[in-house]
Amino acid sequence: MVRKFGLTGGFIDVKRTWVLGMFLVAAVSLLTSGSARADEITLAGTTSSSPPSGITFLPGSFSGTTSGGFAAFGDLGAYTLSSNSGTYSGTVNLQIAFSLPTGISGGGSTTFVANLFGNVSTTANGGVNMTFTNPAQNFTFTNADSSGSFTFTVNSLSISPGGTTDLTGYVSNAVFTPVPEPSSGVMLGAGLVLISFLGLKRLGSA
Repeated sequence: MVRKFGLTGGFIDVKRTWVLGMFLVAAVSLLTSGSARADEITLAGTTSSSPPSGITFLPGSFSGTTSGGFAAFGDLGAYTLSSNSGTYSGTVNLQIAFSLPTGISGGGSTTFVANLFGNVSTTANGGVNMTFTNPAQNFTFTNADSSGSFTFTVNSLSISPGGTTDLTGYVSNAVFTPVPEPSSGVMLGAGLVLISFLGLKRLGSA
């Protein structure tokens, strides 16, 4: 009888150890699932601009997902310079309306418009250089699925007489923290309670 009891007790100890181990793994997984990581943020939006006379802008739309916190965009629109000779100067206003990610700080729940201003100057061959005075802007966002931040940078450009140049830019330093699902929190709490119960029961039977 003693020998049989020892085998049964050993089986219970193994079972308890296995259950404790599984819940500890689950707890660690749930706790680390909300940690910030720089991998994938999906961004989308449209552009518009008001350049000086003699320069026209074709609005663009962009969409892409970051990888390692970075994504390049070559479809932000295009500027076209008149073929007529002249001296060009002044400022250009570029507007970028984000539709994704939602909840960007400073705007509504779906769309936030970022205003960037640039200087236009004439080159020796009659073209123009367009340099943005605030090309890099930082954004934060919070929505039902996640929260995070990223930097959006617009590149300067040059346009030849009668030519068209695409507006390009990129996203860098993108990080986000997923919001844990409510069911995950409930599971974690239940697991911790069960771990405590099994531990106390084991101490009581020792």
